[in-house]
Amino acid sequence: MTVKKSENACWSKCNFGDKRLTQRALYIGDCLRLKYGQALSTVFKNAGDLKRTYEFLANPKTSFEKVVEPSHYQTAKETKNLPLILSIGDTTFLDYKNIKLKREDYGPIGNGGNGLILHTSLAVAPDSGQPLGLLWEKVWKRTQKIKSGKKVNRAKVFEKKESYKWVEAIQKVSSIFQEVSEVEQPKVIHIFDREGDIAEVFAEVQRAEKCGFLVRAAHNRSLNEEENYLWKYVQNQPVSFEREISLTNNHKRKKRIAHLEVRFCQVKLRSPQRLKETNGFKIYAVYAKEINPLDGEEPINWMLLTTEVIESPESANTLLRWYTYRWLIEEYHKILKSGCQVESYRLGGNSLDLLQKYFVL
Repeated sequence: MTVKKSENACWSKCNFGDKRLTQRALYIGDCLRLKYGQALSTVFKNAGDLKRTYEFLANPKTSFEKVVEPSHYQTAKETKNLPLILSIGDTTFLDYKNIKLKREDYGPIGNGGNGLILHTSLAVAPDSGQPLGLLWEKVWKRTQKIKSGKKVNRAKVFEKKESYKWVEAIQKVSSIFQEVSEVEQPKVIHIFDREGDIAEVFAEVQRAEKCGFLVRAAHNRSLNEEENYLWKYVQNQPVSFEREISLTNNHKRKKRIAHLEVRFCQVKLRSPQRLKETNGFKIYAVYAKEINPLDGEEPINWMLLTTEVIESPESANTLLRWYTYRWLIEEYHKILKSGCQVESYRLGGNSLDLLQKYFVL
């Protein structure tokens, strides 16, 4: 196959300690770009190219981190002069239930399948909602099924829990921008769904520079200076304004226009005892409730928590718009599965390490 090499491709920045491996990564990436989602034997008709591709993927020098990092740094370089970007984080399961061999490389996943877990941080422009590139990705497997129950979970060191991924994403994205240029680093607002509503996320953002969060609340937390709880306190605030938002369809709802009434206020959340070094979290809450939803549709009921100052309907409206960009990360994961067919690779039957590198390229 004759492929014109893309000298500016991010893979040209891969540091494997061997220039030949970097050139091979560039060549493989260009070939896959033309026939992504197809079997390697279809992409590489030449037996020599096919053999060298397998050798590249099996080489211990070409680790997953070294293959994926250049694309993250490329995104950081292209966005470093922007004053503000959004980093939307989400997790998805990659199911390889049809792989019969070497299943020890994989682990149990949420739907009872056999596979991997992928967490992604996607950079998005705050004004337009335009995706700007990937800032961080992590792939791992579970060694056993997650046991339910608070006692089991509390016994674990936080860094060993799966929920640590939310804090790790904040740390990794910050370090990438600092390595590119500390002076030109934009402010990064991390947008997480309810799974990211953990006190360690709030504490990490308090410690970090040029960093904020927008998280959908999962817990009815107690307030620090009030004999009250989050939901009751915010719901008792007067309605500030009403607005309509466009909802995309997913497995839980149909595509529709939702009419919302919106309340907002400042709150100070009580810090859990396990975080003794903090004195609570002073943040803002934006509560959006759908009015007159369609029959058979579950109404929108969003309690959003943010470090951004919300003192006007305009700023609250901006936060709501940012949160609607969450569907972009779901679309990205859908593209990986449906478009790129990452759950269908026969390569996955060879080893986890080969598969990780392949779908990154």
